[in-house]
Amino acid sequence: MFEMRWKFAKIFITASAVALAVATASTPAMAQQCEAEEGGASKTLNTRVAQALQVVFEQMQADQYTEALAGLNQLIAQRGDSMNGFDKATTYELRGSVKANIEDYRGAQRDFQVALDTNELSASRNNNLRYFVAQLNFQLEDFQGAIRGLNAWIRDATACGDKVDSNAYYLLAAAYVQLSPPNYRSAVRPAEQAVAGATAPKKGYYDILNLVYSETGERAKRMTILEVMVNNWPSEKSYWTQLSGAYSTAGKDRDAFSVLEVAYRAGLLSRESELKTLVQYYSFFDNPYRGAKMLEREMAAGNIKRTKDNLVLLSQLWSQSREHKKSIPILREAARGATKGDLSYRLGQVLLADEQYKVAQTALEGALNKGGMSRKNTGDAWLLLGTARFSQAGPEDTAIWSSSRRAFVNAQRYETARKRATDWITYIDAVVDTYKRGIALQERQIRERCLLDQGRLERDQRIRDLQNRPETDEDRALETEFLQRCTGLLGLGDDAVDGDAVDGGGGDAEIAPEEGEGDGAN
Repeated sequence: MFEMRWKFAKIFITASAVALAVATASTPAMAQQCEAEEGGASKTLNTRVAQALQVVFEQMQADQYTEALAGLNQLIAQRGDSMNGFDKATTYELRGSVKANIEDYRGAQRDFQVALDTNELSASRNNNLRYFVAQLNFQLEDFQGAIRGLNAWIRDATACGDKVDSNAYYLLAAAYVQLSPPNYRSAVRPAEQAVAGATAPKKGYYDILNLVYSETGERAKRMTILEVMVNNWPSEKSYWTQLSGAYSTAGKDRDAFSVLEVAYRAGLLSRESELKTLVQYYSFFDNPYRGAKMLEREMAAGNIKRTKDNLVLLSQLWSQSREHKKSIPILREAARGATKGDLSYRLGQVLLADEQYKVAQTALEGALNKGGMSRKNTGDAWLLLGTARFSQAGPEDTAIWSSSRRAFVNAQRYETARKRATDWITYIDAVVDTYKRGIALQERQIRERCLLDQGRLERDQRIRDLQNRPETDEDRALETEFLQRCTGLLGLGDDAVDGDAVDGGGGDAEIAPEEGEGDGAN
């Protein structure tokens, strides 16, 4: 909207040129299509008035507006009421042009109105003056007056067969937009006519049409003109981002992504929000590795801040790319100093995916101790903690099985984790039962062997007694080995071994996380 003053100045100079053409012409006045409405003889300027106005015109051509205004003021002061109506109308018409050029818009408006009130000018010149008055109303923020004047001028010019200046449509659309509240619906047609009537694409015309399409919900039409705008003014960043946003709103995410990517490659994107939108598009369209590289690059360049949220996003992109080792130190940095457990929980997830079970256990225990997580994350944290613990267990690590089971029991208290936790507990109980049965079978086999060995030793002793043969060192060694191996087993019943070494229950004793669930947010 701030371009308008320059445009007014050029238009008013054109009006002055028309006035001087009339002043110096010896032929009849302009033969416009509507001239017949006036009737009467053609009009010419008084010779002295014409000479004075010629000087003023030359001063205006040299941008000497102060001198031109002084000359016109002097002419009006000297001749005043002695000027005939046509001389007066032409003089005030020219002075209005000078005042408009020096930005005395109210003074210009008054002079144009004086020229109109004489009713001495041709219909076409009067209509032009009404156009200038309407423009001045716009400049003076009398938008309703501008709308009335512009609509009247367009109507009369059309009736006279004159070509309507595309700038008039532009000003009319702008006036509707400037109303309080704006009347975007009425601005649509003149904005379209301004774009259609321009001999070459004009940025301001497209800007206002883009605005009114946006405000009136004309999504398809807006996308069409934005496509034209990015081609006509490819260095205008906002056009690219607006087109991407328009595609996104219309559900054309692939097109929105492509447009934003072109703008990025052209070096047009600089705001963090724009860059992050493109990063997230890479993730959405299954290219998280490229998104992670871009995010890392823009962080290093300082265009995206190294905040907790951005670090989390980077770690997620690396994880999606199956680059867990790159994700871990970034997520650890983000989790450092966090007062709630969510980031430690995410770190535990990534570490578990990377099969770093011990450090995953530490991270998940830290998450539960910090708390402040949603019920879903809290339940999942217990579930993952049980998994991390169980994954560290060897074939006889009964204490780890018990610790893992207690974590799954805690997970059962959360609806989102309950089924999986129950499945894990069933599995661990089956493992424990198998282990107990194996131990019991092994002990029975050892006891049976000891009984056989005992019988053999007793038989050998009876044979020695019958033969009256003394016990040898070898016999004593066999007896000693037997006693060391079998004393604890002989004489025990088959049901004496009950597997008490394995705690398969869900007791309350546990480390800090189980003592405080960390369920800070429901």
